[in-house]
This record gives sequence, C-alpha cells and structure tokens, in this order.
Amino acid sequence: MTRPIRILLAEDDTAARTLLNDFFAPLEDMAVCAAARDGYEALELLERERPDVVLLDLIMPGLDGLGVLQQLRAHPVVPRPKVIVLSRVASSHVVSYAFSLGADYYLIKPVHLATLPGLIRVLYQDPLEQAAAALLADMGGGGLGAEAAAIAAAALAGARGKHMLLKQAYLPAMRRGRTSYACVEKNIREMVRRIHSAAPPEYCALMGGRPEKRPSNDCFLRRLADRAAQLQKPFPVPPRFP
Repeated sequence: MTRPIRILLAEDDTAARTLLNDFFAPLEDMAVCAAARDGYEALELLERERPDVVLLDLIMPGLDGLGVLQQLRAHPVVPRPKVIVLSRVASSHVVSYAFSLGADYYLIKPVHLATLPGLIRVLYQDPLEQAAAALLADMGGGGLGAEAAAIAAAALAGARGKHMLLKQAYLPAMRRGRTSYACVEKNIREMVRRIHSAAPPEYCALMGGRPEKRPSNDCFLRRLADRAAQLQKPFPVPPRFP
C-alpha cells in the first residue's frame, strides 16, 4: 500500500486539534503523525517526524506561526514539508508576509474541513502523478476518470523496468477513491472514450496518430505513463487565497 501523507498539526487549541485529528483518522492516504501546541514544539516535531504537510495556526503561545515559518526559512528541513496556514487572521499584509516566508497555502478560519484532503493531495501530489494529470488536462480529460488515470499512470511510471499488471496500477486509485476495480475501470474507459472522440492534437501525439478504435485502458495508460515519466510536468496549483 502507498505510504500515507504524514501531517503535523501545529495548533494550540485542544478542541481544534481533536477535530482535525478525528477528521483525518478515517482517510487511508493521510495520517496525523504528530500534534504541537506551540511553535517551539512544532519545530521539534518537524525535525524529528519529518512530516509531508504542516497545518499551521498563526496565533500560538511561545513562538507563533510566522516565527515557525521564519525558522523554517532560516534552517530548512529536508525534505521541506508543504505548509498550509489555518488562521483567523485575514489581514492581506499578514497573508502576503506568510507567503513570503514560504507558506504554500493560506486558509482563513473557520475552514470547511471537507476541502482539506483535496488541497493537500494537490500540493503534495507525486511528480509523476502531476505530470500525468497535466497531460490529461491538456487533452481535455477531467472528472473521476482523469483522477484515477493519473494515479494509475503514476503507478505504472514508477514501476518502469518491472512488469506491473493493470489491476495492480488501479489499487492506489481504488484506495484513494474508496471504490471498486469496476468503477475505476469504467471511469477511465469513459474518459478515454471522450478524449478519443474529440481527438485533440495532444491525444494524437500521445498515441502516434489518431487510432481508428478507442484504445484500451491498458494501452492508453501505459503510453500516458511513459510520457509522464519523460515530462513530470508541474500540475497547476489552485489560487492561494480562499
């Protein structure tokens, strides 16, 4: 199973920490690895736990969130985690300053928790998955089929030199979407059908010309995986302001 995205909570409010921890607990592709009650504890846990993502409150005792960002910039942690600020501070000057210190996203409380997993996945997206998603976007692919196809193509690209069965490549998409093999197969097939019918230049280039018949999921995904491995094209990140 793919390793879950490890999240550090830096939040002094006990109820907020509990709420966030309980929210992420059922998600298979994310896990809270630690929780800090102030900025100094956050820095200690950053060094020790090496999380993938930090959910950072700005107003904390001892060392505040801006201080944490300043320390991260002065003494970078490798690999550097993605930092999402969650704060009631809505001042444009504070928001701009947080970004100048290296924040990756800024959300003003109260936060709609259901939006967090998607945001985290985009910010922390695997480079191969980013590349596949960007290629699909260029071809006009979208919806659940595009998400599943990007995940499966990334799995295939990451297994280059090994023979991975398509059903194995579908597993990460099935787990992330909490769905079945049949649903993943159907969603990707429908997306490929739409792209094939429209036949944009990007699709024809991927397939070496416009095929007379719609390619199988296996054929399409393996070509997509090969192209993604070559490009690893950045995936567009949503606007930073909520």
